[in-house]
Amino acid sequence: MKKIMSIRKLLLPVLLVFVLLVSGCGKDTAAKNTAAEADKTITFVAQNYKLYEDTTKILAEEVQKLGYKLEYKFVADNTQINEAVERGEAFANYHQHIAFLTEFNQVHNTHLYPAFEVFTDRAGLFSKKYKSIDQLPDGATISIPVDPGNNFRTLVMLADAGLIKLKEGVEPAKVTIKDIVDNSHHFKFTEVDYTMLSRAIEDADAGFLYATVAAELDLDFNRDALLKESKKHQSPDVITVLEKNKDSEKTKILKKAYQTDRMKQAFKDAYQGREILLPAW
Repeated sequence: MKKIMSIRKLLLPVLLVFVLLVSGCGKDTAAKNTAAEADKTITFVAQNYKLYEDTTKILAEEVQKLGYKLEYKFVADNTQINEAVERGEAFANYHQHIAFLTEFNQVHNTHLYPAFEVFTDRAGLFSKKYKSIDQLPDGATISIPVDPGNNFRTLVMLADAGLIKLKEGVEPAKVTIKDIVDNSHHFKFTEVDYTMLSRAIEDADAGFLYATVAAELDLDFNRDALLKESKKHQSPDVITVLEKNKDSEKTKILKKAYQTDRMKQAFKDAYQGREILLPAW
């Protein structure tokens, strides 16, 4: 009996070491699995607008086919969406065009980069009251976006149509109401938040809208726009990452997953088969 007890005493430390080794291996394996999973996860934030939400869900499925996981959430505030990428809380975001991104970097000293273009949402001047630009009366009230990334668009359209004159030498993307030097038609401009443009056009004589927003108001870009933004001033929407990540594997995966025939079809499906958005590929 004493001999058996001695053997047990001898074996106990050995068994304890074995248990600790096995436990340690299990923790190491779990840690490696967690790290591998994180390396295959792309954190993504998009605007809580139906178009972005619907296409993000499809993007997640396409990313999964490539062996990655898209972990996404939807946010309303454009500034928060960009700050999430700048702070590293999200790898990429989806909500803005290049002109807005450029302005944001300049104002906020951020390091955001347009990883790749996704689509162009054409801009125009629309009206619920008038069918052509010739019908727009002198003194008409025109609603335009207040944010710098979109503010200039209507003014440049009106100048291109010869309805106002702008100060010479000002870069189009930097134009503001203060740069109007001739307003012989006495247009009155109401600056509103981008999210309020669809409401503002109900009260204004005319207003700036993107083709997607116009479609939600039963206005067709090709048929109903009083003026259309020239191609040289159009600004494609992009997927945005930090500049240091522009050539990363995750960025390549996002581009490959996004630029598919399935996403092109999703653009059409979002607007009952109409070609409102112009794919970038």
